[in-house]
Amino acid sequence: MSQTTRDKILKTTFLLLLEKGYDRVLVSDIQDRLGISRGLMYRYFKSKSELFFEACRKYFYDKFFPELDYDKITLAEFFRNAEKAVGSMTNIDGEEVDILKYNTLYSAMIQCEPKFKREAQAEFDKARKVIRNAIKRGEIKKLPENFIGATILAIFGRTSYITQTPSNSYVCKRILEDIGQFYRLIRRK
Repeated sequence: MSQTTRDKILKTTFLLLLEKGYDRVLVSDIQDRLGISRGLMYRYFKSKSELFFEACRKYFYDKFFPELDYDKITLAEFFRNAEKAVGSMTNIDGEEVDILKYNTLYSAMIQCEPKFKREAQAEFDKARKVIRNAIKRGEIKKLPENFIGATILAIFGRTSYITQTPSNSYVCKRILEDIGQFYRLIRRK
């Protein structure tokens, strides 16, 4: 029962962060949405910052990126795993999520929560290891790791469109097309 309650708190917190934005969610909003006491929330999380961190870690990383062997996977395999994640990011347990808000929240968490910024850096370091190994194995052209990593982040993390607000399916489709095109550009023939 306690894990179920913890998971409900995390999911509700994450969805409220997406709905209202990082700076606008109060602990009382979460309590009201769930109908629970502040004491119950603090039994699971010692602070608002810890709650936000745990919710975002779960829905940005843990849910979509299972333990991978970053020493052995190819960049193509890494992209296939990321493609699966993109396909499921817009639906969290039956709740539709706006992918542009999802990526905006990710940016806000990096800017406002030092612990989350360190978590994001650790995840980026794992991706850099995959890139480094792909270069060593000859899977991709010998290009600067930071260039490849930054381009991948720019593709997956897009937050705006100039002309109109597109649908989730359009954004996901474009992310997947762009990552495919990028891989074809950097892949050794």
